[in-house]
Amino acid sequence: MAKDRKYVFKIDELPFTPLVEEEDIVTQFLLTDKLQISFIQNPPGATFPIHSHDCEQILIMLDGTEEHVIDGQEIHMEAGDVCVHPGGIAHGGKTLTGFKGVDIFCPPRTGPGGHVERMRKYGTMPNEKGEYPKNAVQAKVATWFKGVAASMKKL
Repeated sequence: MAKDRKYVFKIDELPFTPLVEEEDIVTQFLLTDKLQISFIQNPPGATFPIHSHDCEQILIMLDGTEEHVIDGQEIHMEAGDVCVHPGGIAHGGKTLTGFKGVDIFCPPRTGPGGHVERMRKYGTMPNEKGEYPKNAVQAKVATWFKGVAASMKKL
């Protein structure tokens, strides 16, 4: 490990990585050797396509709602709900309200079409010191933390 490695990050300084371009779904990734965290935002009316992957995923809903589909079951999720996605289980969903959440992937999605590939495509990978590039992707939403903080003030 580099002596000057970065260990602490501000969520709002992590760059946007598009996840589903046609739905304006973006995330701000934090990547380590063994896991990946996605500070995800789905705008109102967005659909995240049904998909599966080998890694485990935990979705923590912090704001908004989603009609979440997992293993063929549709489940209403809202702020405060957590969904565990075992590897290989199909999942996705549609949000009418929009939502902000935290996805935890273990291990990181490194396969073809995975999140690490998307980070490379959009230039959002950290360097060898753990530093992320400045935000170059234009998104139609505020950074994740500002959005969550604004939602919490409404409570």
